Amino acid sequence: MAGAREILYVLARSISGLLVSPLLVSPLLVSPLLVLAFLTMPVGAANQFPVAPPDASAANASGLQQLDMAALRKAFSGTRVEHDARGKVYRAQYGADGSVILSNSSGLIDRGTFTVIRQHGGGVCLRLEHQMNQRMCAIWFFADDGVHLFGYSPTDGTLRAVSRPGAD
Repeated sequence: MAGAREILYVLARSISGLLVSPLLVSPLLVSPLLVLAFLTMPVGAANQFPVAPPDASAANASGLQQLDMAALRKAFSGTRVEHDARGKVYRAQYGADGSVILSNSSGLIDRGTFTVIRQHGGGVCLRLEHQMNQRMCAIWFFADDGVHLFGYSPTDGTLRAVSRPGAD
């Protein structure tokens, strides 16, 4: 699919070719075209989050692979960008020492610890200070794109978050 800039260029060339002079292309016509091109510009796939299956059983049924303990340890080291089920996007920094720091564009949200667990076929559990150290776990599946992960509650299967690697 051609990018929005290429489409705008072709449109502008077509319009100017139809007119006697390119100077006759009205700013009133070009301005809406520029706005339309800007709004329809494709955003990089890495910045978007794919739509996850609604629950863990749907993820299983669609053939998505659950991460095992080795894959979880690898995936949950360093920085990840996570989009939770409530629509909030945050950065999670997973330390080799089991620490986790959550932040958003406004700064620190929470900190705590994480562990990779064997139960439920493998998962990741967090204990966060502002959540009164309540243990929150998720089982994770690879998305079809090989970049994103889908996290679900191991008890009721509801979607918890969609995650992708972030810049450290």
